[in-house]
Amino acid sequence: MSQSDLFPVESPQRDERMLKHVNAVAIMPIKGGGKISVFERRLYNVLLHRSQEEGDRTEYSARMHEIAKDCAFDSNNTAHIKKALTNLMKTIVEWQSPTTNEIEDVWDACGLLSGAAVRKNKKTNAVILEWRYDSKIKQQLLSPDRYARLTLESITQLRTHAALALYEICARYVDNPGHKTARQHWRWWRPVLCGQAYDEEKGEYRYFKRDVLQPAIAEINSNTELQVRLLPEYRERDNKTISDIQFEVHLKARSQAKVGIQKKPLEKVQDGDLQIIGRAVKAGVPQADAERLYRSHGAEAFENKLAELENRISMNLKLGPVENPYGYLRTLLRNPIQEPTGQSGLKQADSPRPTAKEIEMNKAALHEEWLRRKKDELRAVFQESPEDEQQELLARFRASLTIQPMIKRFDSSGWNHKMIRDAFAGFLGEEWFGADWNKPSPDDILSLALEKTPPAS
Repeated sequence: MSQSDLFPVESPQRDERMLKHVNAVAIMPIKGGGKISVFERRLYNVLLHRSQEEGDRTEYSARMHEIAKDCAFDSNNTAHIKKALTNLMKTIVEWQSPTTNEIEDVWDACGLLSGAAVRKNKKTNAVILEWRYDSKIKQQLLSPDRYARLTLESITQLRTHAALALYEICARYVDNPGHKTARQHWRWWRPVLCGQAYDEEKGEYRYFKRDVLQPAIAEINSNTELQVRLLPEYRERDNKTISDIQFEVHLKARSQAKVGIQKKPLEKVQDGDLQIIGRAVKAGVPQADAERLYRSHGAEAFENKLAELENRISMNLKLGPVENPYGYLRTLLRNPIQEPTGQSGLKQADSPRPTAKEIEMNKAALHEEWLRRKKDELRAVFQESPEDEQQELLARFRASLTIQPMIKRFDSSGWNHKMIRDAFAGFLGEEWFGADWNKPSPDDILSLALEKTPPAS
């Protein structure tokens, strides 16, 4: 097998990192300008990453399924993406740096996108997404002189707008000597993190801290390469009222070596390396993804976990096909098993990876855990939706209720009451994903079982 067979010129390695201008990480929605959801912000970042790869153009384009994959959007509902594009064009923001007077440029308020289109070829059924930027901000977005370095992986892991916005801002300061973000009044942070404008005379800091700041920090610390901490708050002269806040940000130790390294195609590979990558491609892992995992985890770990993937594929008739070979292999590599050598000289796994039989025995518990997470995700997406869409969904949900005690409880306590919230999540699941929303695939259960395997110490 030759190198050219496995590494064709037309499939270059993509860099998972993107540079985002400091003025674009602290986008400030203006009153009446709309609300930005977490999916819209994620989509915007993915489009920006693509645009930076292509350079200065009047209009950008990509296949819809590629954009959906980069956004970790696993549905075929293109209407959701179209709606997000519409909101990005309608949402008017002021572009500003999180650090006061950091840049002298004056940026006008404008939409996040100036235009977008979706085109379907009737002969091939290929769906192409096109998008454009306002001419006044495009150059700053494409070639930022001051920027935050973000990772697409972290962007797709974060589930709330507050966490994603705070992650982008903190990434700007991770290389600063003091490792501290700019100090701003908490009322400055609120619209930036929540993605919508607020009346500055309303609201209390304690609720903002409880409902927005603390959950966002916990989400970032659990799912990204950053470690964020809220520093002690500054107070007004009365020593009671909170005024300014700022954050301390560090790169986690295991991510230190990866920062600032621009990933390149594999170089000086041996025939054995090519064979391993070839096996991964044959198993259904995209070539670029296989190269990235190979580079990140090393030849030995990659080959060992690839063998587990191949073994799982051999069980397709019994367990069903592997729907996402790349995701499955990535999960295996992220959850290594400690295999210490005992006195006998034989490797003994302290926490052996669950077998197919063990997974089947624990399937009910795993299904319950998967369903709990799915419901949490549905409710989080609802909270990120525009206000008018929330009200429409709540009205339809109430109309669907047939039990009087539940109707009374909904009217008095709202959808988030413990008696209502699970039923409401089920309603959202059927609305957005159909009747089978609560049925995990075999790979969902397997991935969850692997996730719960204790990592190597």
